[in-house]
Amino acid sequence: MTASLSVCGCTTTTNNTATSPPSTYDPVLAKLVNATKEEVYGNASYTVQTWDVTWNNGTSVTVLATLEETSTGIPVAANSTLTSFSTTQDATNYINAFNKTNYSLTSTDYATDTSHIYYNATGHAPSIYKEYTYTEGGILGGSVTVHELIQYDNIIETGTAIATL
Repeated sequence: MTASLSVCGCTTTTNNTATSPPSTYDPVLAKLVNATKEEVYGNASYTVQTWDVTWNNGTSVTVLATLEETSTGIPVAANSTLTSFSTTQDATNYINAFNKTNYSLTSTDYATDTSHIYYNATGHAPSIYKEYTYTEGGILGGSVTVHELIQYDNIIETGTAIATL
């Protein structure tokens, strides 16, 4: 999850629920969820209000979080789903077929991902990294929504983060 979705970081939590992984699940996804949680909870810029993990099946997990920006009190709601594909090519096929009408390719260089969650979870950078984003709303509006679509080798992350201004 990228800096805007893998969002944030935090200092405390008032609600922390998780579902256990299914009996057969992709262990890399579990490591990514744990690395994301460490990143989010370790970032003093945000305070975690809720952190909920739901295993959709053995190859897909969704993380829902609500956060508050520490300095401004701006609430942020994040929803991110990680899906593991059998091969990197299957993940690439998925991302190529995804309707990216409003998205822009933000980066193909993992070094630009300041969170390093994938590296922290796996011990290496992905050989394939593609990050697409688009933003709705504006500074003068009531909220800003950032949509992300990210490929880390055979893992695809889709998500949104909504900041209510």
